[in-house]
Amino acid sequence: MTEDDVDTEERYERVLSVVEHNTGDPQLPGCRPSTVYGVLVGAPIGYGDYSRDGVDASIQAALDADDLIVWRDRNSHTRLTRTLDDDLRELIGHENDQEHPTTELIEQAARHIDDKEATDE
Repeated sequence: MTEDDVDTEERYERVLSVVEHNTGDPQLPGCRPSTVYGVLVGAPIGYGDYSRDGVDASIQAALDADDLIVWRDRNSHTRLTRTLDDDLRELIGHENDQEHPTTELIEQAARHIDDKEATDE
């Protein structure tokens, strides 16, 4: 499959699906981009059908569309979390359980919940 043959909407949905399936109990409430690449990017990096640039483009599109948020965990690893209420609430709960919660991250997640609730009315 060449990059010209890729259905960008399908790749976008697969990125969201990988993030969702690799987030939460027992994992942290966020998926590392390296996991997304490992699942979706073709050899030699991973086992999937897409290029790294294509997956990067879909991740950026999901961030721009507010379907994902990006944050750093306590080990300074970049993580992605879906902006679904349950995922955001899990992220907030996880952060509140830390000895020194990161209030900026909690506020970022809460803003997305508030934004989604405002558009649902």
